[in-house]
Amino acid sequence: MKKLDKLQQLIWERSAQLNLPNPPDKNEVWMRLEQLMDISDIDMSQDQQRLSPPKQGIWSALRPRLNYAVALGLALVIALPMAYDSLTTETVLTKVTDFQTIQLADGSTISLNAGSRIKYKKDFNTEHRTLTLSGEAYFNVQKGTIPFVINTDHGQITVLGTSFNVRARKDGFEVGVNEGIVKVSNETKSVLLTVGEMIDVDLNANSLNKRTVSYGNYPDWMHEKLVCDRTPLSEVCGEIERTFGISFKFSNQSLADITVTGVIDTKDLNIVLSTISLLTQHEFKFDGDTCTII
Repeated sequence: MKKLDKLQQLIWERSAQLNLPNPPDKNEVWMRLEQLMDISDIDMSQDQQRLSPPKQGIWSALRPRLNYAVALGLALVIALPMAYDSLTTETVLTKVTDFQTIQLADGSTISLNAGSRIKYKKDFNTEHRTLTLSGEAYFNVQKGTIPFVINTDHGQITVLGTSFNVRARKDGFEVGVNEGIVKVSNETKSVLLTVGEMIDVDLNANSLNKRTVSYGNYPDWMHEKLVCDRTPLSEVCGEIERTFGISFKFSNQSLADITVTGVIDTKDLNIVLSTISLLTQHEFKFDGDTCTII
């Protein structure tokens, strides 16, 4: 064995005197290393997410645009017919307390009662003379070769030249003739009316039975009158509401079914209310725009 020189001997002796730490456990070292690698992967993944957007499939990318296209298509389906209708149709509307007379392209005139509406195409009197009525109106139709047709929710009226009144409201349907001949028809029946004849249809019965106009100066509303012949009080109050812009209440709902017979002058509201009180034998209380029958 080779002897150590003096320097090597000195190093050997000194190193033997040092207290070195015990070597680390191999399993513990590997566990710490794996933990450091996991933490590093998480940090890198988060950095990548911040730096680059998440990957999307084709459907995910297109879906917002497709939703927008579908919504736009539905809006067009709804809007285009409405736009076309407004461009090709004339509408005349009377509100509560409002009365209006208009003249059509064929020279016919229409007097609209309060709370009524007519609609007709702008090419009226070219190949047709057709309109739609909701409410009440008096027609003075000029004679012509094209039939004059009025459509309502309750029936259709056809004439060539005549003067007549049409009432087509939720509570009833009435047609009365002052001049000429009028044909009134619905899904089940047709009736011809001549001067002085009328139909007053009970919507529940859905029948077209004609009778004679029982009073002069028909229709009454054109002469500022309200003619009642066993007319339910609720219907009478409805006409007054449209004429004067007030509302009615009943202290007892059974009062609405009271029938009224008589002529009410509609030029003045106070006279109207006094006459109703006299005909029904019931008093009323007026508060603001509301009249309560008591």
